[in-house]
Amino acid sequence: MGRVLQVRVSAWTFDLAEVEKRWPRLMALGFTPPVLLKQERGVLELVDNLVDRLGMGVLPQPAQNMLAEPLRRAGDARARLTAALAEWNAKAANIATDDIEEALDEAEHEAGKLKSVPGLD
Repeated sequence: MGRVLQVRVSAWTFDLAEVEKRWPRLMALGFTPPVLLKQERGVLELVDNLVDRLGMGVLPQPAQNMLAEPLRRAGDARARLTAALAEWNAKAANIATDDIEEALDEAEHEAGKLKSVPGLD
């Protein structure tokens, strides 16, 4: 890298509306109050919020139990993505993004079995 020009490898959500459309129940669970900071509502922010809420035990029951496994997998894939980007390993980063989306798809499917989801009801 140069002294002025830097190279960064990153991942970001291309279409925020697609996140709302693909995972509406998870978006409601991940971004209902309290939300401490105004933030983008992309895939990575969704994973971070859901994993944090799972860890703090503040997801509503039975979502806390039903979504635990896929959200843990999403969080693990998020960590792998961060590591892969830091190592400039595009292949591993791509695998991690696929794993994140698959885990979120599974969590959304499970969330569809909930009787109510705060923010959607």
